[in-house]
Amino acid sequence: MDKYFKYFTIFLIAIFSFYWTNKVIELSEKNNVILASINKYADSFDYKCREGSITEDGIVLGLSGFKVDKDKSYSNMKGIGFKEELIEYKENECILNKKNNTDKYIIRGNEYNYNVSLVIDVNSGKYYNKMLKIADQKNIELNVLMNYNYLSENIDNIENHSTILFKGNSLKELNSFINILHDEIFCVKTNDYEIINDCIKKKINSIKIINYIDKDLLTTTKKILDKGIIIFIKESNNNLIELSATINYIQSKGYKIVNINDLLS
Repeated sequence: MDKYFKYFTIFLIAIFSFYWTNKVIELSEKNNVILASINKYADSFDYKCREGSITEDGIVLGLSGFKVDKDKSYSNMKGIGFKEELIEYKENECILNKKNNTDKYIIRGNEYNYNVSLVIDVNSGKYYNKMLKIADQKNIELNVLMNYNYLSENIDNIENHSTILFKGNSLKELNSFINILHDEIFCVKTNDYEIINDCIKKKINSIKIINYIDKDLLTTTKKILDKGIIIFIKESNNNLIELSATINYIQSKGYKIVNINDLLS
């Protein structure tokens, strides 16, 4: 009896080993198919950074790329099979990106996407809320540029803090501005004062104004409209009157008006 039991046990072990070996082979082949599918997908969807440029005024940001993270993607799919929704990516950053260039003035977003950003330069405070209301009605975001004094006196009337830019002439003003907002901001050079020297200390990016429209908003916009530009608009009644038509014109040319964070991301 023991002899038959021994043979039966050996038989079962052999059957199990054969079954397990086949399963290992099947799983290995399946995983090889997953790897091949991931590599093929990456060949089609990876794209490298498209670098920006440096000018005498400042930098034009590049457009970061993305590449498939093959190790993480494979880990997600192992034993399951290739599924596009389980693909993971990692960013392929450009040298001229926002994060690593606080020591240089930014003059423009990337020149590859049809995005632009509009910034209202707040002075009197009489018109900018009406300008923001026009933008809201058209479902777009405008940015506002203001100093510490105006911000501190009107903070309760400002709904969107994420699109406020700083103008000023001292580190003290900047610190006070930051203490109110506690949000990501940008510094803007509006005169001879090199605001960038203060903003570097706070690891904040600085923007130099290249396109400033004092009057004739629509006509001037038609002349300068281009990918990635930041258009600073003086707060005035005339520009308020022309703002709606200007927004319509920009959109009719296939451009998207985005907030400053999206433009410079």
